Amino acid sequence: MDRVLLHVARTRRLTVEPDDIYYVEAAGGETVVRKRRRKTIRDIRPLGEVVAVLAPYHVYRIHDKWAVNLRRVREIRLQRDGRDWEVAMQPPVHRVLPVSRARLPGLMRRLGG
Repeated sequence: MDRVLLHVARTRRLTVEPDDIYYVEAAGGETVVRKRRRKTIRDIRPLGEVVAVLAPYHVYRIHDKWAVNLRRVREIRLQRDGRDWEVAMQPPVHRVLPVSRARLPGLMRRLGG
């Protein structure tokens, strides 16, 4: 399997398997990468740069703050308000993330719906 480099410091890179990534989250000017385990990895680059590297590996931006590995999405559903959508990630992560209205059509297309 291919591996990608995460920039954990200006002078340090860490290799990860893209399929192990569940989601990535903007955190100020940096990006938090969530894999199967609870411990996260902080990449010093902004979310847009990290998503550009991960896009060929099925990572898709669903919100200004979030991008998900489409292979790790368990469910897409309406939120309780009945207007907005969210994605539920597969176990063991079980995280539920909002989908922006602007990015919903692209997400549905990518998943074949």
